[in-house]
Amino acid sequence: MTDKKSNSSDGITLFAVASLPQGMDEVYLGDSVIVTVTLYSNVNFEKINNKSTKLPSVKHTTVHRYRPGRRLSQDVVVYKGKRYYAVDAEQYALTPSKLGELTFPAQQYDVVLAVQVRSNDPFGSFFPFGRTQTQQVRKTCSSEPLRINVVKRPRKTILELQQSGATVM
Repeated sequence: MTDKKSNSSDGITLFAVASLPQGMDEVYLGDSVIVTVTLYSNVNFEKINNKSTKLPSVKHTTVHRYRPGRRLSQDVVVYKGKRYYAVDAEQYALTPSKLGELTFPAQQYDVVLAVQVRSNDPFGSFFPFGRTQTQQVRKTCSSEPLRINVVKRPRKTILELQQSGATVM
């Protein structure tokens, strides 16, 4: 799991993280694994657009979009001790066909964020039910490439084979 943080002079933090499911650090040859690209920001997301319209290209790996067309939902999460708005922007199913290390390429996004703007109304702080104004801010971000180790599936023990119903001679 890698991230590339973007802190700008306007106080907006925006970054993307490509990751495997929690606790997974390698994949067995021939098995599929889901790579999730999550965007994090300290302000609300309005719109997210992947800059690439093509599927990522990964050597010796079949790549499919996982759950394309699903509705994106925004959550408030704690990441590395800080509170962020987070959106799982995209998910990909990868099925490697060769042992060794594969690299899932960096993904780039155009993002529109909703930033709350302070009102110039001197009475605004006395009336909490007043309208909050937001301003749309356009930003870009990209994840770091994600390295995934592809290993051979361990052989089953005789006990595991017997328990699965296989005949052991």
